[in-house]
Amino acid sequence: MDRDPENHVPREPREPCNIEVVMIDENGQEILGRLGNISGGGFMAECEEKLPIGAIISVTLPERGPVRGEIRWALGWKFGAQILPA
Repeated sequence: MDRDPENHVPREPREPCNIEVVMIDENGQEILGRLGNISGGGFMAECEEKLPIGAIISVTLPERGPVRGEIRWALGWKFGAQILPA
């Protein structure tokens, strides 16, 4: 797939990790998960439940603290979330 260099927006660097976390969904339900990578604007994780695109979750990230994230993509139990402004 070719990318248009004029419109290409570089991704923020990802920091690989393998950290167990507890996420909280919009209904207050705790979901066990594991972070796979973190960037300044988001994170990739997998969890014990399939989360729908657009869902909002809360999680405590290392060295950043509690954040809210919106699920932007999901593939099986893996997903990517964009960190929402505080």
